[in-house]
Amino acid sequence: MSTERSIIPVPKQISRIRLERNAAFIGAAGFEQRSTAGLKLLQGHVEGNVIAITYKSETSDEDQQSFIRVARERGTSHNRISTLEYRSFEPHAFSEGLKSRLSALRVDRVILDISAMSKLAILLCLDICRELRLHVSVHYAEALKYGPTLEEYQQARAANALNRPSFQIYTGVRGVVRVARFSSVAMQGQPTAAIAFMSFNDELIQALLDSVYPSRLFLINGRPPVLTWREEATAWIHSRLVSEWPADNPVDEAGLPIRKASTLHYREAFNVLHQLYWDLNVDHRILLAPTCSKMQTLACFLMVAIHPDIHVEYPTPQGFLHLYSSGIGKSWMVTFGKLHELVEKLAQHEQKKYLQVATETEAEYSPAT
Repeated sequence: MSTERSIIPVPKQISRIRLERNAAFIGAAGFEQRSTAGLKLLQGHVEGNVIAITYKSETSDEDQQSFIRVARERGTSHNRISTLEYRSFEPHAFSEGLKSRLSALRVDRVILDISAMSKLAILLCLDICRELRLHVSVHYAEALKYGPTLEEYQQARAANALNRPSFQIYTGVRGVVRVARFSSVAMQGQPTAAIAFMSFNDELIQALLDSVYPSRLFLINGRPPVLTWREEATAWIHSRLVSEWPADNPVDEAGLPIRKASTLHYREAFNVLHQLYWDLNVDHRILLAPTCSKMQTLACFLMVAIHPDIHVEYPTPQGFLHLYSSGIGKSWMVTFGKLHELVEKLAQHEQKKYLQVATETEAEYSPAT
């Protein structure tokens, strides 16, 4: 087992969550049923704080009130519940708003429920927690049903009805969003290597390509732990892109991408990103698009946190249709501990494993002075 794998915590299935007085629970008040999954696991005497992230133009008053109602039902007092707005296309003020809120609450730990949260919001929340040197646990609830179903996929493929890749989960892609926290000017002038994840809508990746014009494109396919047919589906949806960038995206005998990672066990995604980084960073500007699963976004954060030269661009959907997922499935928790300490450990390991080895090699072959 690599040192990275021994440092990075494993998701564990849970059935209850304790929210103590010095803690804040942060969740997204979205339209998905699992947006309240973490709140429903709160047990015992709830003394902590609840912060509901609301999405402008996406969160209805009913969604927000439902989130707050569940928090109250689980024992959170009214004066410990607050809301914070997240603007999908203008997320820049969100970071400072969250930082101010957590500082005012004087918490030292955060439970972050990513089940119904935007990937960029996940990255921003984690980075604020790292900056504030907080203890962080991440909760993720699976859905019971995901759209499209296998039957819908098979019918659409047989009829060639798919606008490869558009199962209409999104109402469109408005554009590519970048934020100062994850922007880098490193390696400007060098060719750009873009890294993105396959999904059920490659309009996201097409929007990225139309915006940044990379020299190379590396795609990572998702490998769901249960609905295994989706790996083949997302590969087929992106097959045209793969054929346009064949040298960077090898496939096996069955035509499936060799580069893949679990959509749940995020350490696999971290390993793939880690290898790509060290293969590319000397000669390329690395651009990462988190078009991935919620749990894979944790891997993206860790990579960006230890390698600030990685530049993040986030293709942002215009809106969502209410038929992507339903129900609440298994709940998982990742306990990072103090997030800044985990990031520092990973960075120190990277320096020891790669930079120190390079320095020793250079010394060994340098002429004697």
